[in-house]
Amino acid sequence: MQACFQCSHPIIAVCTILLATPTVRASDPQIVMYDSGSDVRQHSYIDLDQRDMEVYLGATPTDYAKAKNIYEHGGNSGGYAEITLTTPVQTAAAKSTTVSQGTITGTLKSAAAVGDLMIKVSYPTSDPPKCKDGGYTANADTALPAIITGCFTVGGGAITVGTTDVGTATGVVNKYRTLKGFSTQAEGKMKMQETYQVYRAYYGEYDYAHQFVMDALGNAVTGTGSAAAGVFMNLGDDAREQGVKKGTAYMNVWMYVIHEIEDAIMDCQNSCTDPTTQTCNQDPVHAIDEAAAFYAGSLEGTTATGDADKGKLVFRLAEKRCANFGTCTGSAGQAKANQEIIQKLSEAQTKLRQSKCVEVIEIKKRIVELMSIPLIQGSIRYAYKVGEDGEGLKAKAEGAVFSAAILPRVAACDAAKAKIISDNMKINAGTFMTSGFTAVKEAFEATYECLGITCEDIGGLLVSAVEPGVYKAKAAPCVTPVMVPQNQVATSSCRAMRHLSLLVSWFFLCSGFFQF
Repeated sequence: MQACFQCSHPIIAVCTILLATPTVRASDPQIVMYDSGSDVRQHSYIDLDQRDMEVYLGATPTDYAKAKNIYEHGGNSGGYAEITLTTPVQTAAAKSTTVSQGTITGTLKSAAAVGDLMIKVSYPTSDPPKCKDGGYTANADTALPAIITGCFTVGGGAITVGTTDVGTATGVVNKYRTLKGFSTQAEGKMKMQETYQVYRAYYGEYDYAHQFVMDALGNAVTGTGSAAAGVFMNLGDDAREQGVKKGTAYMNVWMYVIHEIEDAIMDCQNSCTDPTTQTCNQDPVHAIDEAAAFYAGSLEGTTATGDADKGKLVFRLAEKRCANFGTCTGSAGQAKANQEIIQKLSEAQTKLRQSKCVEVIEIKKRIVELMSIPLIQGSIRYAYKVGEDGEGLKAKAEGAVFSAAILPRVAACDAAKAKIISDNMKINAGTFMTSGFTAVKEAFEATYECLGITCEDIGGLLVSAVEPGVYKAKAAPCVTPVMVPQNQVATSSCRAMRHLSLLVSWFFLCSGFFQF
């Protein structure tokens, strides 16, 4: 590298960038062209829970009990053992210290202090997991079996932390990251994060997504603002299946992706001035990597368009809907929204490494806007299926989930427009689509500018994916208004007032005005 600094200024600039870029390790996965800067394989495996839960939802008859076990207890992502010891820890051990019990191995999830009677031990990353307990053991299903050969056990003998024998275990509980936890942990993790606050305020419940899913699973959670209010129970298996599988992916997971970006911003240190080291803002980089892992999951693979036959999370939704709306205009036919989201996540990772913390705020804002696109497209598509094509409860339930996932953002822009959409599409609507498809479509369109998107971002509902530009009746794309000189001042004034209103709203949210 010494010769590098004897080169011209452009070469020096390139060399400086190379020196400032930490080496990518083999364990740091590439996720749909996003190069992670940390090992988030364990995180990406959450889509395996989604996949297996859907197997039970698609069974004949639908097996809600087993689907619920996977939803609540997991088994694929972030597995660790809580091990209760016979005697207290005698020698302190740092996080990541190797722990073994015969041939079973793991690493300390958190540091062990002298006197501790319980240690937390993370299992090694693998697919399938070496210890796949949780909902799989509860289900006792030979088709989707538990794997316990790699689990720590009470009768497995002495446990060693590093090189120290810490005795035997009196209890072992295996725990996992879960789809349920993405919602039930929201109050503790997201209370001060602005996007979550909007949803929390709209639904009046901190775990609104969990309530929606649990109602569809058949175990309604009562609450003053319950999103589903128990009505899924009367809608049949087709509707309930959609409520669960779309609710988990597009409500629970969707919000958690945004949480990870917010978390990265909150943890970012402006004083971290040595980006050539792996430890400079390592935690924020890991958080942004987690956002990518939860957005796409492990099943999509590395290519820009992912795997259409396997993907289960929000990335896959954007790919499906872009084909319906003519917005697969990204690289190699990728959804334009996905292309920009992956670019923005990569940009955020770079900014975090460079300690440009404030600049990530605008990136997060844009990602939220982009992640709203497939939810709106889904809402419009199923509004058409019900309002124009006359489809039944399955389509009504799908539209209800999509609209529920985006309505809080719409309401923050225009409560009256959100009410039109809700009255026509919510799962407990008296009669679906009474106002007609056009009214719902126009209600969405009226909020596009406020939502940070355009008519072109959404596109129009195509007759067929192989007939670009041919739209279904009443479903052609709107056109973003072009500023004309004679109205420029008046229009700019209206836009300024709208932006001021939004600014005031966000001020009250962030200042804690809407505390619960």
